[in-house]
Amino acid sequence: QQDKAKAVEFYAKAAMQGHVSCRFNVGHIEAVKGNYDRAVRHFMISAKMGHEKSAETIKNLFTAGFVTKEQHAEALKGYQDSVEEMKSCDRDEAKRLRDRQQRK
Repeated sequence: QQDKAKAVEFYAKAAMQGHVSCRFNVGHIEAVKGNYDRAVRHFMISAKMGHEKSAETIKNLFTAGFVTKEQHAEALKGYQDSVEEMKSCDRDEAKRLRDRQQRK
């Protein structure tokens, strides 16, 4: 029990410093506890930082009725903007080479 509390504390600290996966994990922990408002806030932030699983989670929470249409639209737009901002020819080429290497 103490280890779980410590893990949550470290996830929260990392999330506040901008670690997107930790932000998602804190959101998941809040959702498991039933704190959906807090969970949605964390998922919204990480989706806007380009975290695909957070954007998918927001979509699922919208379908389940925990997220408003406006929140869903805001998260999706934020996610798409973030992904667009991170695009570059060098990244695309590196991904293409990595994918080709993995198929061998």
